[in-house]
Amino acid sequence: MDAGQDGGGTPEEWRSVMIDISGATLAELVEEDTSALAHALRRVTDELDRQGEPIAGFNSAI
Repeated sequence: MDAGQDGGGTPEEWRSVMIDISGATLAELVEEDTSALAHALRRVTDELDRQGEPIAGFNSAI
């Protein structure tokens, strides 16, 4: 809980340390260097940009 998050106007049980990212674009989130979320997003978007080798597969027609 972060008491300073809302200026103390919200009862303590409704306060959260989670941040609201609903107004941010994906590009803005990826540009943030220090957060774990930015690191994970960069890793996922980097993997989407590169075509990897298939690890395993099967023929579903059999």
